[in-house]
Amino acid sequence: MIMNIILCVFIFVNLFYVLALSKKNFSVIDIGWGLGFIVIALASYFQNPLGIKNAILLLVVTAWGLRLSYYLLRRNSKLPEDYRYTKMREEWGATANLQAYFKVFLLQGALMLIISLPISIGMKSADQSLNFVNRLGFMIWLAGITLEALSDAYLAWFKKQPENKGKLCMTGPWKFCRFPNYLGEITLWYGVYLIALNSSNWWTIIGPVTINFFILKVSGVPLTEARYKDRPEYLEYAKRVPRFFTIQGPKGTTISS
Repeated sequence: MIMNIILCVFIFVNLFYVLALSKKNFSVIDIGWGLGFIVIALASYFQNPLGIKNAILLLVVTAWGLRLSYYLLRRNSKLPEDYRYTKMREEWGATANLQAYFKVFLLQGALMLIISLPISIGMKSADQSLNFVNRLGFMIWLAGITLEALSDAYLAWFKKQPENKGKLCMTGPWKFCRFPNYLGEITLWYGVYLIALNSSNWWTIIGPVTINFFILKVSGVPLTEARYKDRPEYLEYAKRVPRFFTIQGPKGTTISS
């Protein structure tokens, strides 16, 4: 059963690799990211018991994956290759295509499998009833995807305004949080975990923890901050606005994240 899912993901990332080579643009894998999780959810759903919980898991993953992929398709379709991948090409030189296959495409396929563990493992359960924790998970997922979608929509609107050309977005959701879209992404994956949670799959917390780690420490926040580290307005903005949120501690102290 798990091997079938692995095979589906392997075929999927290879199709996007061929597409990337034909377009000479590694950025297409970003559009495939959300779709890959839909492939995993579908493969898991049709190999496991049918029921309300599995149907909800399929629904939330499909809704998130389609929204994200459509957003990235619209945003990237008229843009050149993302600067991250262009930098990789420059660093890897003549072996760029080969290295990208392993370090970008197969790596993202492996991450899809790890992050989706709450789905592929959770769907195995014969108990399809929804308890309080599962229902709470749905509400957390809903809050997360709403924040992510609204943040993406606001940023797209902001960039379309002629007067904002070259400016950093520091209004709307960005007034309170430097990475509201990432906060929404992390939140919704913990929601998916709780929707799928039962007495035997608690360890699939590995999934949301993995995306949490990569956004905070690897491919999300660090790359964005490195890109803007020499811009004075961003440094000033970073001093007054937390990455995600601020917690008011005892005796007036604050804890920012």
